[in-house]
Amino acid sequence: MQDAEKTPDDMLLRVKNLTVQFGSGPMAVKAADDLNYVLKRNKTLAIVGESGSGKSVSSLAVLGLIKHIGGQIASGEILFKSDVLGREVDLCTLDEESLRRIRGNEIAMIFQEPMTSLNPVFTIGSQIVETLVLHQGISQRAARQKAKEALELVRLPNAGRLIDNYPHQLSGGMRQRAMIAMALSCQPKILIADEPTTALDVTIQAQVLSIIRDLQRDMGTSVIFISHDMGVVSEMADDVLVMKASKRVEIGAAKDVLGAPKEDYTRALLAAVPRIGSMTGTTKPKLFDIPGEASEGDTPEAADFDASEPIIELDKLTTRYDIRGGLLNRVTHRVHAAEEVSFKIYPGETLALVGESGSGKSTVGKTIQQLVDPVSGAVRFRGDDIFSMPKTERTSFRRQTQYVFQDPYGSLNPRKTVGESILEPAFVHNVVAPGSNGRDYVCDLLEKVGLPAAHVDRYPHEFSGGQRQRVCIARALACKPSLVIADEAVSALDVSVQAQVVNLLMKLQAEEGLAYLFITHDMAVVERVSHRVAVMYLGQIVEIGSRQQIFENPQHPYTRRLLAAVPVLDPGNRPERKPLEGEIPSATRRVGDEPKILQLEEIADGHLVARGTEGFEGMQLA
Repeated sequence: MQDAEKTPDDMLLRVKNLTVQFGSGPMAVKAADDLNYVLKRNKTLAIVGESGSGKSVSSLAVLGLIKHIGGQIASGEILFKSDVLGREVDLCTLDEESLRRIRGNEIAMIFQEPMTSLNPVFTIGSQIVETLVLHQGISQRAARQKAKEALELVRLPNAGRLIDNYPHQLSGGMRQRAMIAMALSCQPKILIADEPTTALDVTIQAQVLSIIRDLQRDMGTSVIFISHDMGVVSEMADDVLVMKASKRVEIGAAKDVLGAPKEDYTRALLAAVPRIGSMTGTTKPKLFDIPGEASEGDTPEAADFDASEPIIELDKLTTRYDIRGGLLNRVTHRVHAAEEVSFKIYPGETLALVGESGSGKSTVGKTIQQLVDPVSGAVRFRGDDIFSMPKTERTSFRRQTQYVFQDPYGSLNPRKTVGESILEPAFVHNVVAPGSNGRDYVCDLLEKVGLPAAHVDRYPHEFSGGQRQRVCIARALACKPSLVIADEAVSALDVSVQAQVVNLLMKLQAEEGLAYLFITHDMAVVERVSHRVAVMYLGQIVEIGSRQQIFENPQHPYTRRLLAAVPVLDPGNRPERKPLEGEIPSATRRVGDEPKILQLEEIADGHLVARGTEGFEGMQLA
């Protein structure tokens, strides 16, 4: 890829020596430092790097939004060929009125979290209509028709009905597609996609990526794709810009940067990427090989576990949520979140529970943790049914099971130091005697999870995302549990930080004999860390077996669908995927309309698959 000083004829956007900073004087922090790149017409430039590298800030500068978040452009130019203004302009020097004419019209953005980007008090349709009326000057009626067409373009089922829905009435994947429809409604020349698929299931992610590619092909849109998912970047990007600590590290064609990286940092990023198929032929989990850390060969005992007696056993566990409605506020519908779920977890074992959003994974974890009461079935801890225990014994069991949540910042109290947050559950469960300061105990836990003991008095906002997740792991370990439920614990982390946290969990498992219920939709991470895998669909397990059985010999069409949708880091080779239409069916049913319980059949030692594939035929993508 040519540098910014040698602008190609098909150049659309040119960033020259851009420096963005927050604050002023000697305390100023540079979020983007002397950045240069070129975006070509009808091409995709991927910007990759860890959190804090300056990816999002540099793109917000293109939209002229930096001043609205407390920053400023200290130097540099952002040159853009604008049809609206009829000339090439420097976006850094444009007045707000001119920027408004370009923003959303010629340059649009898809943000990472659609629920916070969409206005919750307006319907999806009215928000798209507002954009069209503002930028194209058409009537409300014409704008509504165009909004409907935009929703159909992004393959939202029943767009005529959904146009009048509010954001909270749509699933995560549907909201993200509504955001894409809004961004593309004015047919912009440049689309900036900031982590548009990070929190989505692999199948919904595949749909969103397919939509962006198709729209780029049909409308000739150029795309700036910001991501830390190197598999997604490999499938989407023509060119790749690697950033670290606000600076450009490497830039070039995707096949060169991803296939033969020149810089050590790029190689380290790629080494941390979990790859589907990399564990073929192996039976035990492996640590990620991170420079500076012990390799996987140093802790082979991490893969051993005692299969003689389960630490926890689920026997036909059923959990449902009532939905009330009507004048009399009666129960009219139920969410069948978990239906007759059965499995065992052994000491020192990692069982991965995978499936799309709404499949019931988190409900199972919350039921084990006694955050939700089941309708029927049993959860046995070392042979004793916890829901038949007296209250005092149930509290004791709760100490034995601890939770690590997806969002570490949201699960830590911002007004408490991390030391106080870690120590609180230890006090509650009498692991540390009430009245003692417990400081030494907390310091030991911090060091165990790889954080300096000196950080005990810091607050959550003073840590990075990966460090905060380590704090949450330390808090879970404070009660000396036997089972840790990790609910999407690494899904939102950068690949390098994710690899560090996964290695930490596996090392702690080897040292402490912990059992893990690893709830996630990231199939590549599951292949790396799990001993066994259970696949859930609409509240039921459709396949369960060893990691090797599930990944190397998947039998159920839904399992194959999940695996087929995983982006693969293979630069220069973009797989042709069959389009995945529509949404996952709902687990909500009218009272009296009970779901059919799937019967599992053992096809090999420990490998169980649901009988029959009615309703799954369209999922068979492999």
